[in-house]
Amino acid sequence: MSSTSRTRSIGLVSLVCLVIGNMIGSGVYISSTYALGALGDARLVLLAWALGGAHAICGAIAYAALAKRIPMSGGEYAFLSRFVHPSVGFMAGWISLIAGFTAPIATAALVFGNYMSESRTANDTTRWIATGLILAGALFHWIHLKTGSWVNNGIVLLKFIGFAVFAFACVSFLQHPSTSDPNVPFVPALNESLFSLEYLAKLDHGAIWMTILVQLFFISLSYTGFNASIYLAGEIDREQIGGAPSNQPIGSNMLVPRSMIIACLLVTAIYLGLNYLFLACDTREAILAGGDYFVSDVAYDVGGSTLRWVMRITIALSSATSVLAMLATGPRVYAQMAADGWLPSWLGFQNGVPRAAIGIQAALSIALVWLANILDMISYLGITLTVCGALATSTLWIAYQAMSDRRPIAWWEHAALAVYIAGALLLLIAAWFVKPMQFWCCLATFASGFAVYLVSRGRSERRPIAG
Repeated sequence: MSSTSRTRSIGLVSLVCLVIGNMIGSGVYISSTYALGALGDARLVLLAWALGGAHAICGAIAYAALAKRIPMSGGEYAFLSRFVHPSVGFMAGWISLIAGFTAPIATAALVFGNYMSESRTANDTTRWIATGLILAGALFHWIHLKTGSWVNNGIVLLKFIGFAVFAFACVSFLQHPSTSDPNVPFVPALNESLFSLEYLAKLDHGAIWMTILVQLFFISLSYTGFNASIYLAGEIDREQIGGAPSNQPIGSNMLVPRSMIIACLLVTAIYLGLNYLFLACDTREAILAGGDYFVSDVAYDVGGSTLRWVMRITIALSSATSVLAMLATGPRVYAQMAADGWLPSWLGFQNGVPRAAIGIQAALSIALVWLANILDMISYLGITLTVCGALATSTLWIAYQAMSDRRPIAWWEHAALAVYIAGALLLLIAAWFVKPMQFWCCLATFASGFAVYLVSRGRSERRPIAG
C-alpha cells in the first residue's frame, strides 16, 4: 500500500477534529469566572466570548487563504522563512520549539492529571498521569498520523457526548431552577434577557471597553489553535494531488482551509453555548467562589455528583485532545526546519512520519511536567503565538504579488486579515497593561530566536518553496 493511500484516511472530519482538539482545552472552563468578576454583567461576558470568536474566525479565514495558495507543512515557520525573511521564520520556529508546543502540551497534560486524580494541585500522581498521556499520544502518532487521528476523533466524540449530557441536564434544571436552601430564591448570574439591550449603554464608556479588552486577552487564549491543520497542509495536498489528474494545480485541495473555518465556527458556537449554560445555571456568588474549578461546582449544583463526574471526565478529555493535537502538529515544524537545514536531518520525516521529532517533543514536554508548574505561562504563550499568527498571515500582503499570482485574494480575505491583525495588536496592547512581564518575555523570546539565527545561519541552505 502506498503512502498516499495510507494518508488518505486523513479527511475533512479528522482535520476538523484535529483543530477542535487543539482549540478546546482548559480555558473555556476557567476564564468566565474572572470575566464575570471584572465585567459584573453576565451579558458582557458573553459579548466578550463572541468578540473572541469573531477574531478567531477572521484568523481562520486568513490562515485558510494562505493554505489555498501555499499548501506547506510547518506552519508559521514555513510561511515566514520563505516570504518574509529566514530570520523571522526561524524566530517563529524557535518559539514553537521552546514554547509554542512544549509548554502547552505539558500544561494540558497536567490539567488532565488534575481532573483524573480529582486533585486541584499538581503532585506526583498527577504528574505520572500527565506523563502517561504524553507517552500514549506520542506512540499513536509515532505509528502513523492516521492512528493518532482515529484516537483523537474518538476522544472528540466522547467530549461532545459529555457536552450534550451537560446541556440536557442544564436545560432540564432551568425548567425548575432551585438552590440547596429552599428558602433562598434562585438568582442566576445571567438573570436578564440577552435581548434586553439596556446593558449596551454601558459600552458608551471607554473604561468598560478597556475592561473587555483585558478579559479578551485571557479569553482569546481559549481560541488559539484554530490553525492546527495548516501544519499538515503540505502532506494533505501532496497525497490529494498524487491521486488527481496531472493538470490539477498545487493548492487546489480545500480540505485544510475548510477544516479551519468549520472547526472555528463550531468551537465558537460551543463556547457561547457552554458559557450561556454556566452563567444561567448558577448564581454569581457560586461562580466567583468556584475560581478555576467553577464548572465542576456548576455541574454539582445542577445535577449532583453524577453530573460533576461527567464534566470532570469531559474536561479531562478536552485536555487529552489538546495533547494529541499538538503532538501531531508541533513535530511537523521541527521536521520542516530539519528539511531546511536548521535542525539535524534525523528530525525530519521517516517513511512519512517525523518519528524522531515526535520523540523529542514528548521528551521536552515530560521534562516540563516534572520540572515546573507552568500554568502561569499560559498568558505569555497566548500573546506570543498570537503575534506569530499575525506575522504569518500578513504574508498575504507582504508577498501580495506571489500570492495573487497563485490565486487572486478576495475582498473578504483582505477584510478578515485586517481584523485579525488589528485584534492581535489590541491584545498586545492589553498585554502591556495587564501582563507587562509576559509582554517583555514575548519580545525577549523573539530576540533570543534572532540571536540563535545569527549564530546558525551559516549552517543552513534554505530551500525554495516547492511548486
